Amino acid sequence: MRAAVLYGARDVRIEERDAPQIIEPTDAVIRLSATCICGSDLWPYRGIQPTNEPTPMGHEYCGIVEDVGRAVASVKPGQFVIGSFFASDNTCPHCKAGYQTSCAHRQTVGGAQAPILRVPLADGTLVATHEVPSDDLIPSMLAAL
Repeated sequence: MRAAVLYGARDVRIEERDAPQIIEPTDAVIRLSATCICGSDLWPYRGIQPTNEPTPMGHEYCGIVEDVGRAVASVKPGQFVIGSFFASDNTCPHCKAGYQTSCAHRQTVGGAQAPILRVPLADGTLVATHEVPSDDLIPSMLAAL
């Protein structure tokens, strides 16, 4: 698949990468419907935050679940989901207090500037909508992140 990869300040390349797959039983793989650039993507792009190695870009996303690990219970293939830039388990004390970005087990989600994304800790990270939104509503789903 083709994906955006940051190599350094103002050096973004589109390159072929392996499609993400389930690695952990708590993972989901989603086909992205929309993504956007986050302000935190701009720090390394501008050279304010160093880029030490090629880094897949993007962590603002929504899309359709394609596959889930055996431990995922809250989302299933075919559902439209909205995700967060931090993966959280939604079970630790921080998450239960409403601070998922401070999850004791948080992981950064990256690589959303591509057609497919692996999302760790899917049960705590992805929120399913009741139905797949119409194409004209999908961009507004990104504002919820």
